[in-house]
Amino acid sequence: MAHLGLGAFHRAHQAWFTEVANRCGGEQWGVAAFTGRRPDAARALRATGCRYDLVVRGPDADRRETVSAVVEAHDGADAVAWRRTMATVAVLTVTVTEAGYLDDEARDAEDVRALAAGRLPRSPAARIVDGLRARLATGGGGMAVVACDNLDSNGALLGRRVGGLAGRLDPDLADWIGDEVSFVSSVVDRITPAPTDEGLVTEPHASWVLAGDFPAGRPAWEVAGALFVDDVRPYEQRKLWLLNAGHSLLALTGLPRGHRTVADAMRDPECVAQLGELWDGLGPVLPFTPDELDRERESVTARFANARIEHSLAQIAVDSALKLGIRVLPVVEERRRRGLDAGRGQLRTVAAWAAAVRGGLLDGPDLPGSPADLATSALRHLSSSLADDPDVVAELAELVSVPDPTGTPR
Repeated sequence: MAHLGLGAFHRAHQAWFTEVANRCGGEQWGVAAFTGRRPDAARALRATGCRYDLVVRGPDADRRETVSAVVEAHDGADAVAWRRTMATVAVLTVTVTEAGYLDDEARDAEDVRALAAGRLPRSPAARIVDGLRARLATGGGGMAVVACDNLDSNGALLGRRVGGLAGRLDPDLADWIGDEVSFVSSVVDRITPAPTDEGLVTEPHASWVLAGDFPAGRPAWEVAGALFVDDVRPYEQRKLWLLNAGHSLLALTGLPRGHRTVADAMRDPECVAQLGELWDGLGPVLPFTPDELDRERESVTARFANARIEHSLAQIAVDSALKLGIRVLPVVEERRRRGLDAGRGQLRTVAAWAAAVRGGLLDGPDLPGSPADLATSALRHLSSSLADDPDVVAELAELVSVPDPTGTPR
């Protein structure tokens, strides 16, 4: 199998799941991993023979595991290795962040020109097209592409991006991809901070929910706890709207209050209260019982509070505008579709983002001064039709008009 987007999370999650599957016997799988942007991670991994230690850090103690499932580590710009690998693998897993799935007409046109000229393109979807073209040219059969980024219906979205680019390049290639390549949606979860001099640290919790076909086979990830289902959407929504949105809220409210990590923010009663308010808005829109949601809230609360995991709020705050459009605004939209109010906690998160932008803590658009204009502009920038909902604008305007002394909307 192959992976696109070699980094800390892949090594703590997909590679770890593959390692555990290998340890349990049966067919042995190795990962040929490719970087997404810079070659540094591949160089560092090759220097250790592609073996590495994973420090699993609980609230009280560490457990150290050696992972050897990654057998090759390549610079993502190595077109020869990429095409050779994609011609033969059964599975490609992908972690390229939410930004890697964005439509960008100028970039797409550049990628199609690169593909037509035989050059390796830049965007993840176009690179997958390049690899699949090499597979078709060498007579390769079907395979699975597993999307592992924090997006709703990530497999279907990646499939549309790949199919659209392939269609602009070669309709026959697009038809073959549609017939032979399965784009698997998945929900991944394991809090993994950016590596430090201490090495690669992750939490004990690890989950993976997948839906889709694997025409050429796959590792036995289920022995490591992976769950295979017909529809990942309920799990996607719970993860995005509860855990990921919670991370965004803590970053946007915690940073102005002087906190550095998620665990720091969880020691602040004001941040914890706002987190609870955010989660209170999910009950009417998630297909889980109150008891199930309570258990999930308790689990995530304990994970966030693990002070031995140094998860940087500044890292989480990167690309906040994009993330809110995935993690927070869909909840508001779903609540409004059901005739409910917008959700106080959800709008408070948007207000915190606006305050961070206006305060220079985050890059962003120029937001007008009056609360109503600011609320409308913030919603429009976040690509939401909610800017046309007067009730939502009014509630957000109320929140942005009353900051506390730290600049965090109350």
